[in-house]
Amino acid sequence: MRWQDQYLFNRQYFHGKLESAELGVRAWVLLRNFQPYCSRITGQKMTYVSAAVKLNGFCYRENWLENLLVSASMYGYRQ
Repeated sequence: MRWQDQYLFNRQYFHGKLESAELGVRAWVLLRNFQPYCSRITGQKMTYVSAAVKLNGFCYRENWLENLLVSASMYGYRQ
């Protein structure tokens, strides 16, 4: 929640139109879900995964940006 609070503070919270604020927050959250991060647990192998990969249990592509694009398109549709 600290990341989100800092993001909203930098954008002057909801300064402007509500629609632009909503789109900005949605874009920020989407990027945060697909950006890789590293666990802070010491003694384990340093693996960089994103929250979306941990939730889905698989990864479409190695590059996180390609993974975002595939997941957001119909190519990521699974039956």
